[in-house]
Amino acid sequence: MSSNGQNNHNEIVSADQVWLSLLEDLKQTPLEISETWTKETKAHWDSEELSLVVTVPHDTDDVWLDRRFLPLAKIYFSEEYDQKQLVVQRKGRAGQDDLLVRVQRSVYEEIIEPNKIVPVSIYMFQHWLPVLGAAPFWVVTSMKQVSFVAIAEESSVLKPISTRVLAKWAPLKYVQVSEWLNRKGFSSWFYKKVKDGYEDVAPEYKVWGQIPLAPHHLVWIENFIKKYKDEESAASILESLLDRTGEIRRVKPGEVEIPSSISEKRRTVLDLFAEYFPGKLYKNVSEMEIQLVHQITRPNLAVTIPHYFYKKYMDKLSPNEAAFIWYLRSLYREDESAEVHFSGYRSMETALGCGNRTPQRLIEKCMLSPKKGEGNSWETEFSHELSLSNWLSAEYTEEYKKGSPREYSIKIRATEPIHNDDMVYYKRLLKGRLGSSQGTETDNKEGAQTRTGGTHNQTRDAQIDHLIKNESYSEDAHIRTGDTQNQTGDTRIQTVEEQSQTGTPRNSEHYNNSNTNKSLSNSLNDSLIPPLPATNDPDLSTDITVVGVGNINLDKLLGFGSYKHNEKKKIIGQIDKSPEIFLAWIIRNHITEAKFPVRLAVKNLQEGNETEEQYLEIARLGWEISAQLANVSENDLSMWELGLDEDYEDQEELIQVYKKLSKPAKKELNKLRETDFCQLVENVRYGERG
Repeated sequence: MSSNGQNNHNEIVSADQVWLSLLEDLKQTPLEISETWTKETKAHWDSEELSLVVTVPHDTDDVWLDRRFLPLAKIYFSEEYDQKQLVVQRKGRAGQDDLLVRVQRSVYEEIIEPNKIVPVSIYMFQHWLPVLGAAPFWVVTSMKQVSFVAIAEESSVLKPISTRVLAKWAPLKYVQVSEWLNRKGFSSWFYKKVKDGYEDVAPEYKVWGQIPLAPHHLVWIENFIKKYKDEESAASILESLLDRTGEIRRVKPGEVEIPSSISEKRRTVLDLFAEYFPGKLYKNVSEMEIQLVHQITRPNLAVTIPHYFYKKYMDKLSPNEAAFIWYLRSLYREDESAEVHFSGYRSMETALGCGNRTPQRLIEKCMLSPKKGEGNSWETEFSHELSLSNWLSAEYTEEYKKGSPREYSIKIRATEPIHNDDMVYYKRLLKGRLGSSQGTETDNKEGAQTRTGGTHNQTRDAQIDHLIKNESYSEDAHIRTGDTQNQTGDTRIQTVEEQSQTGTPRNSEHYNNSNTNKSLSNSLNDSLIPPLPATNDPDLSTDITVVGVGNINLDKLLGFGSYKHNEKKKIIGQIDKSPEIFLAWIIRNHITEAKFPVRLAVKNLQEGNETEEQYLEIARLGWEISAQLANVSENDLSMWELGLDEDYEDQEELIQVYKKLSKPAKKELNKLRETDFCQLVENVRYGERG
């Protein structure tokens, strides 16, 4: 292509000349562009000479255009015209798409802020999600996000981490996060608690930077080592493994038998070689091991989840639903298609690490509604009624035949819907920018004619409503340009200082494509740093209120050094005899806002006093369950009362416990939510009794 593309607009190369040159370059690629395009396509510069607008035949395939042609065409185009954009529209829509892309897309991106992202390795979705299951998978993802771990090196971070903060990066309440942190299993391969929390100090965790190999890959490698350990050296075996990374990556979860004991301790490839070649490992072995792990996990190949998704939608989705969306997005990133086909539910069950009924429920939630028909478009605004259908659209492809698996396809939305809270702002920005664009164009045509403000505003409002209501326009603006926020290769990462700006006042500058040419791998560590919490932003609160207790540390509960040793020993003996009464008094003291609730509970226990039955009823549930129930929102409890608990499949046991409580106990439980009882539980959890 000509290098004149950077000239100013007075010397700009003609649009047809630029397009034909670009078309000839693209014909040398595997895109299989029709020879007739030379005559059937046209190009022109937009009114501001900022975009090359190309019109293609109306019957051009959507998937091919969006997933194959545009990404490659934009790369070739940006080599010579990195300050300009390439826009593609179909015949019969000239002018509308041009205006739409320049206005609606910039407004959309100002709200979504696609440069604020959390990269999650596709390897995590493809190979660790099936092993961990959805809930612990999100806990692991949150732990890596909050700890700012760079996944490019074998390193670890030691840091106090609050369960409350972890919950901001997961579709889980902090009660559930705490529960999963306390469970053993493969999640311990990613982090390890090394220090208990106390008062306002969160527990301290060691978080590893490098993504560990999934157990099925590690077992495959171990079997390979066993086979050749007597014939070859460690270095020679590693060289052979490096040549087989493609074969290793193709090993799927469930294809290799995993010993039950393997989850008890984090294992690496280097651990395996140290076990089979004791004292015979040299520096080159360690270097090749790192190379092998990187080639298998491909840490720079990632799905980028916008901060906007975490902040606006994570609390509206269950762990399985959120994993469902992003697992499917990780699939279409690889096969360049916005539609995935399945046969039966078993593959989905394996992929999500869930029960056998969950996939069917998820599919039913995003079945294509009759009113939506066969359209490929999505609503601009998030709809509470649609649930998963805001992102996914499923359709059974054949009539069900008894004895054979159901055949179905799922279409995947590439971008996020605009949250209801942002729609007024979205329309206001559209109105202002659309009016500005129209004013520039119509003023040139009208000359001395006078235009009334009312007529202009009515026209502008009508066009805005048309843009928002017309689903195909919305999809074109967000996807047709080829710059979705899921793209991993050319995404600009904001600096920590930029991310620290709070979300209430909006930045007037919209996302500029000219700044997207930095490699993700060069800035991956920066992208893992979340925006710093602001004092006026409750969604980013760092308050620590962790619940979920399996073992109370009475030393912490009673206070270090607050009692003499003999006195403490006597109190512990009394608590052992009447633990329910002791906990009931603590609960009552918190609800009645008594000072020093623990000391007062000790005093009542020593005096042999009993409290009301409703407090005893809650106390009989134990520290863990009572604290968990105290943190369930009033809205969720109301849903449970009405029997609307289908969306709480990971809390079934808790729901059954709650339903069995008496009305007075439920009433007191609502009061307990407003106290710092759960903070007390957080401060004394995990510890061993001395």
